[in-house]
Amino acid sequence: MSASENNTINNENIDEDIKDIIKENNDIIAEKINNLIDINNISYAKKLALELIKKDHKYKYGYLVLADIYYEENDYKSVIELLDKALNFIKDDKDLLENKIEALINTYEYEEAKNVIEKLISFGDADSSVYGQYGIILSMEGRHSEAIEKYKKAVAIDNEDILSMINMSVAYRALYKYDDALNILERALTINKNDSNIVNRINNIKYLRDNAKFDIGKLTAIQANPDRFNLLVPENFNASIEGSLLKIESTDNRISIIISYSDKKYDEAAIKELFDGFRSRRGELYSIITPISIRQREKYNDLFAEYIFISKINKNDFFNAITVVGKGEESIILTISSTVIVSDYLISFAKEVMNSLYFK
Repeated sequence: MSASENNTINNENIDEDIKDIIKENNDIIAEKINNLIDINNISYAKKLALELIKKDHKYKYGYLVLADIYYEENDYKSVIELLDKALNFIKDDKDLLENKIEALINTYEYEEAKNVIEKLISFGDADSSVYGQYGIILSMEGRHSEAIEKYKKAVAIDNEDILSMINMSVAYRALYKYDDALNILERALTINKNDSNIVNRINNIKYLRDNAKFDIGKLTAIQANPDRFNLLVPENFNASIEGSLLKIESTDNRISIIISYSDKKYDEAAIKELFDGFRSRRGELYSIITPISIRQREKYNDLFAEYIFISKINKNDFFNAITVVGKGEESIILTISSTVIVSDYLISFAKEVMNSLYFK
């Protein structure tokens, strides 16, 4: 007997078995489907699940067990189609909606996933996994601060939700908040002691935190001649003049502040061109910390523009910031470059220096 003939007989036997099984109680059928999945007889399980759904359109667990099979096959599109069909018969069912979220995330349908999550939250009994998935979506969108708030809600609901704790640490790391990342990872480690994944993450964050330290001492107003502008710089940095540039550097040369004067009036287009040129000279763009921002400052009656980003040169990270302050027909351009590992402390320092710049 050929293999194809044998398969035909097997399929016929399966079809006959299904005709008998489908007559049984729905819960018994669902249990048999799960047993088939456990022994990896997926084809048989899928056929039986499809027949169960045909038998009873409103039997929720028939849809859920078939969704599990599609998930095993990474067939997320079929999961979505199946659960949409189920929700036509069992409107706004919590279990069906929850099962749909992962498939939507894996097919990059983030807005629809958020809509489903918001609906579940509106029901008033969303569990920790729902908030955890919300956090994942927001993190994927680069909205790390908002993601952290969702992870916090997940952990508030389930104080042993280690996955949300780890994901929260990733979001804190993306914001360069190493102490916060360490705190939540250490909390996770108290729940799952000696977890090598958590331990490795803690060691990695400690390395980043320790190598992100730098000493700026006290910020003091720069003494320039002529005394045309205000700028706060670290008192322990060294200042030198290089041509038309004023350069202020840390003693270890890891942080450099450069100031230049221009009699050019910068409009929005010219500022963007200047910033694009600065970025292109700093290697490959890795991440944007502060997008290009151009605004009028009423306090100083000037135009203030800023841009902060991380670039990579030969796989090494470089911190970069640029500011233009314009008033009347003149402008000051300030850049900050650093090889110090980026942290929220470095970002705060740069912003404080940049925002202190104005014409007197």
